[in-house]
Amino acid sequence: MSRFAACLIAATAAVAFLFAWSAEANLRNRRELVTRYPALKGTRLDVCTTCHAVAPPQLNPYGTAWKDARYDFAAIEKVDSDRDSFANRAELDSLTFPGDPKDRPGPRRASAAADSATGDTTLVPAKPDTARKR
Repeated sequence: MSRFAACLIAATAAVAFLFAWSAEANLRNRRELVTRYPALKGTRLDVCTTCHAVAPPQLNPYGTAWKDARYDFAAIEKVDSDRDSFANRAELDSLTFPGDPKDRPGPRRASAAADSATGDTTLVPAKPDTARKR
């Protein structure tokens, strides 16, 4: 085997190892998040994009604040990472993304596009009560 081929195989193995280690670190971090905030388990915040921009490894403002706080969720609860006037803990409690300034606690709109494109402020209609009276 040529020296070039051996180096190429070694480099490929190293990249694969780093990618696997990074993916496991992200899964561990998600577990830490739902351990700290059990109400998030199985919700829309139980995903990588709670801390990451579109895809890892790039961090959103919440992920950056968490990293800067040495991976301590409690240390950034009162911080407003995305500068939308809501503290991170308030956003987590409301199941809104603390790293996305467009996603804030409050009434849910019919669609995000309606808010930004037309200025529509129509609230999503409540679901009818399906419980039968006896």
